[in-house]
Amino acid sequence: MKKTLVLLALSLLLLCSVYGAGAQETNQKGAEKQVVTLRISHNMDFTTIPEAVVDAAARVNARYEQEGKPITIAFEKDYQTIDWTEYQNNIVFAHKINDAPDIFAMSDPAGLIKAGLLLDLTDMVKANSSKFVENVFAAATENGRVYAFPPDLPVRVIYYNRNVLKTIGWSDAEIKSLPKRIQSGEFSFEDFLSLCKEVVDKGGAKYGLTHRPGAGSDFLDILNVLGGQYYDEKGSLVFDQQGLTRFFKMTYDNANVTKITPPNLNQMGWTTINTMVGTGESFAYYGPIYSCSYVASAAKLTNEQFAAQEEFVLFPASKYSSKPFVVAAPQYIGISAKTKYPEICLDLFTELANGSSDLLARHAAKINSLSSVIAANSDPQMAANPIIKDVAYLADYAITVPSIYGISTYRSELFKQIVALELGQTTPEKAVADMKVQIQLNVKDVVFK
Repeated sequence: MKKTLVLLALSLLLLCSVYGAGAQETNQKGAEKQVVTLRISHNMDFTTIPEAVVDAAARVNARYEQEGKPITIAFEKDYQTIDWTEYQNNIVFAHKINDAPDIFAMSDPAGLIKAGLLLDLTDMVKANSSKFVENVFAAATENGRVYAFPPDLPVRVIYYNRNVLKTIGWSDAEIKSLPKRIQSGEFSFEDFLSLCKEVVDKGGAKYGLTHRPGAGSDFLDILNVLGGQYYDEKGSLVFDQQGLTRFFKMTYDNANVTKITPPNLNQMGWTTINTMVGTGESFAYYGPIYSCSYVASAAKLTNEQFAAQEEFVLFPASKYSSKPFVVAAPQYIGISAKTKYPEICLDLFTELANGSSDLLARHAAKINSLSSVIAANSDPQMAANPIIKDVAYLADYAITVPSIYGISTYRSELFKQIVALELGQTTPEKAVADMKVQIQLNVKDVVFK
């Protein structure tokens, strides 16, 4: 009986020692390995982002094995499709009750940074600075410290239909050289607007230039082209009266004078506008490259067919701006400031910036985007994508905008004036004055110039 009790006690002690040490396994050398289970959370589409992290972990595990580190990384996944505000509020609440995921997506890095919920990534970013496209961390930086990782580099550009240029008499050599002329600064934004009018006048297309039918950041890119400023180096909202006047005059003239833009465009809806762009009824459009899949679908084209007819180019320089550019709007993922495994999480991000950049290329190619990691932009997966295979150079011209307090209100008020201007219901000067009143009433700490 005593022998039985002794054996039972020894068994219990053995069990306690196993469970007290956490989840463990044994490697081939007989050493005990700890299984570290990270919780990863994602929202909306593009699950290729968290899957890149998960697949990078397999490679880190292999490296740990070679280095003799007794750690195996595993994951608990939580992929959702809910409103972004609700998702981010859930992330905040999860931190309050000490139940936050280790790695998660976000829609507003600035809000989470100010709440102190994100791990500081600055040292990792500095150690790998040569791996990243310049300035990709702008929206995730506060007081010179970086707090989130951009897994992609979606860019907003101008696209136009090459076939339309052929219709109005351009030679193949002229068509082929236009992107480089824009890149060099030889072909200006003023030249491009004149080309849009020439296309309409010669019957190449019904409209020369179209845009999104709702409020958005696309319009801010044209404001930039015309030398307008809407934020400063501190990330403060700027109300640039002269820049806005130029932008509003161009908007009014496009719809009412040169008539390259339909005056009722904002009443048409996405399907109609996408169809116009895809069929060549509209010669040019400005917006994100990734939207081209919707354009192609609306026009009943494959991505290959659409890419064969369309050119994606920089926003040209104008007499008010010094050089061509594109604007990048990366998605971001972060590491919880409360994670128990900061070094392991940082190892995963480091892996993505280095040996596993192909996993980011897989994601970027899937969504018709460039990548924030330089090596990914020359990956064969990118070269196999007909939409982005020839535009990797755009990453060198990318501007990444910081988080700007009040920008949502600014975009909304800007769009109200765009609608009225295109319908001929207001003037550029009145539009500026009316918008200024609303910004003064609804946004604090605006820089007026």
